[in-house]
Amino acid sequence: MARTLLTLLMLATLLGVWGQPLHADFGCGGDYSGGSDYGGSSSDYGGSSSGYSSSDSSDYGSGGGSDDPIAGFIGFAALLVVGAVGWLIDKFERRSVKRAAASVLSAPPDWAATIRATDPNFSGPLFVEFANLVFVKYHQARGRDGKRDSIMPYVSAPLRAAIPAEDVVIDGVVVGGRRVESVTEHAAATKIAVVFRANLFRVQGGTRLKDFVEQVLVFSRPKGVLTPDPAQVMRLGCPACGSPEEPRSSGHCPSCGSLSATGEMAWQVVAVETRRSEARGAEQRRLGHHSAGLDRPTFVHSGLQAALRALTARDRGFSHESFVNRASHVFKELQLGWAARDVGRLRPHLSDGLYNSVRFGLERHDQQDLRAIIKEIDVYRVDLAKIEHDAWFDTVTARIFARMLDYTLDAQGNLYKGDHKEKRDYSEYWTFIRRSDRPHRPSVQGQCPSCGAPLDKINQAGICGYCNSKIVSGDFDWVLCRIEQDEEYRG
Repeated sequence: MARTLLTLLMLATLLGVWGQPLHADFGCGGDYSGGSDYGGSSSDYGGSSSGYSSSDSSDYGSGGGSDDPIAGFIGFAALLVVGAVGWLIDKFERRSVKRAAASVLSAPPDWAATIRATDPNFSGPLFVEFANLVFVKYHQARGRDGKRDSIMPYVSAPLRAAIPAEDVVIDGVVVGGRRVESVTEHAAATKIAVVFRANLFRVQGGTRLKDFVEQVLVFSRPKGVLTPDPAQVMRLGCPACGSPEEPRSSGHCPSCGSLSATGEMAWQVVAVETRRSEARGAEQRRLGHHSAGLDRPTFVHSGLQAALRALTARDRGFSHESFVNRASHVFKELQLGWAARDVGRLRPHLSDGLYNSVRFGLERHDQQDLRAIIKEIDVYRVDLAKIEHDAWFDTVTARIFARMLDYTLDAQGNLYKGDHKEKRDYSEYWTFIRRSDRPHRPSVQGQCPSCGAPLDKINQAGICGYCNSKIVSGDFDWVLCRIEQDEEYRG
């Protein structure tokens, strides 16, 4: 609003100063004559003795008055003042965003600590990624093409039987928010309730529809079970041997023969509660920007500083500055890759789960013939919010503040979303993971963190075509695994 008013004021000033001849009537009671501070008959700027008097055939006037260059100078100076004020207001608005975001709140304690007391291999970030994958597979199993056997080891038999056989195709599940709501310890089992907020995309009767859901999935696991290697966890294969083959209809693993569907060897969903569900239909055109949570204080975990010192002590190659540089680089690559519809540019920086969501978003843009325009990216602040460490991963969550031109055009080149004239300020919480059970050497941005080759041969599985290393599992460098909006993140 302030910038708009200043623009109008500057335009009015321009019209007033340069839209008419620049002149001042000397000797006629003007500001620069007669009784003015600069007047009097002997004044250099007034009276009949003035060098620019009304009787002279001056270059700046004729007839009843002369055009004064000082007036033009004053008008130009006024423009400079208006411009300076506009610049200061713009800086103030931007700094006020920074100041508002500088406030901190203590986040809840580490919910995973209780589970690690009996399972030292347990990783909170790994579990959340696993739960997200199960949530996606659970909803994909609803459709007519859904494979319920694929989720057999991880969804209880009563829930699998209750999955409705709908005449739909679930072609996309995009999770916008997920958080652990509670951890309950029982005598024989541990239960974790995870809240998901997601958009479900389905094709029914030839029509593409979108539904929003907020659901709670309750995962249960017997006491005494240890978390296996992360690769086995995320494979969603046999909990006993890790085979990716789907269980037989009897629930037995084709490779090792173990009965994998009983929930005795891994986390299994035992309850689903739908708190909110609504059909949202097709996506609507939205103009302008609204950053709902930009002025909210940053959620900072109460143990952040201690965790930062511990991470620096464990990894002498880690520094706050190097992480900020990495986060800023990934942020810009994600924006530019999205705008260019270049999944190859995105893939090296995203975990499997996040990559699948982003790729689905790009596919939907292509289907709707939409084109994102992102320019002039300025990452002007990166606030550390939380650092976690466990047997498998170091995890760093940072709130990233950025400003850019960000809008979307439709097939005809008309504005579909955003604002093509005014830059958008916004912030998001980005979570990065990196393996904690191995040393790391500094990597060079734009090169494979394993072999140093260019990132031009990374396939959709995240494997480098030069060295055959999977570089998106956090084995070599920080990989982005989660993006949360200000209004969704709770620490």
